[in-house]
Amino acid sequence: MKRIISVLAALIAGAALAPQDSSAAEKAAPNAASTYPNKAIRLIVPFPPGGGTDLVSRILQPAVTAALGQQILIDNRGGAQGTSGTAIGAKANPDGYTLIIAEIGATAVAPWMYDKVPFDVARDFAPITMLIEQPYIVSVHPTVPAKTLADFIKLAAAKPNGYNYGSGNVTAHLAQEVFYQTAKLKLTHIPYRGSGPAMTAALGGEVQTLFSGPGAAIPQIRAGKIRALAVTTAKRTRELPDIATLDEQGFKGFAISGWYGLMAPAGTPQPIITQLNSVFTKILSGSDAAKQLSDRGYDPTPMAPEAFGKFMLAEYQRWGKAVKAAGVKATE
Repeated sequence: MKRIISVLAALIAGAALAPQDSSAAEKAAPNAASTYPNKAIRLIVPFPPGGGTDLVSRILQPAVTAALGQQILIDNRGGAQGTSGTAIGAKANPDGYTLIIAEIGATAVAPWMYDKVPFDVARDFAPITMLIEQPYIVSVHPTVPAKTLADFIKLAAAKPNGYNYGSGNVTAHLAQEVFYQTAKLKLTHIPYRGSGPAMTAALGGEVQTLFSGPGAAIPQIRAGKIRALAVTTAKRTRELPDIATLDEQGFKGFAISGWYGLMAPAGTPQPIITQLNSVFTKILSGSDAAKQLSDRGYDPTPMAPEAFGKFMLAEYQRWGKAVKAAGVKATE
């Protein structure tokens, strides 16, 4: 089990980064961005409405529309832990008019949990930028008589498979599975098609606990509809400063953060990639949209395209090790 924790702990550290193939970009017409954009742009969100990817996209949507002078049309394509929508984006015309939210689960975790996915992370996408990083928040339904994480562990240990835990993406699933293995607990996993439906289930008491992103969790915590017990990042989140990390509560080295990014189909002209990176970097670096994200517990984290591409591949490789160590397979 120490091996599993060490693998997960390594996910927050720096990594040796692989170079990207820029041959498609080099073949792009030099004036590809001169008239871009001249029509609406589709943004594929590979999860249902109501989850973190959807929320971040809708916060950014008005600012990006204003900056580009064209509508950003959000297209929610949930299914198969985000891989269905991601695959649709991979096969789209590489003209800059289809963009895809790159989500840690769909691009770095799920490809290892399925026997096969219909895209190749290294080959089929042109990275644009990181958007945000986020903690996962460990919470329980108020009917669970646990005020602390230690309380909940005692309750769950006394009642094997007596509590349900929910997940709306493979990252939350994997993180919880490893945590419960480490704590020597047995809970029943109930999967959902996105973090929005998972949170709805938690609010209704269908599941008693879950790991969820701040966008879905913090409003419900503040409203008293769920109770926060821990955060999964190395440091406490500024939005919940009184909630201790898992590391602080005895699970040394257990530190995981999620992230969302932006990418286009491979072969999208480099001038368009550069233009989009510039627009999103400016928005994420001090706009009202950036403040809204921060207020929701997200950390805006823009990157240059090459840096984000290297980061995404490094995450893919690291989570592959974590999946193999935990022995977890997708349930959808």
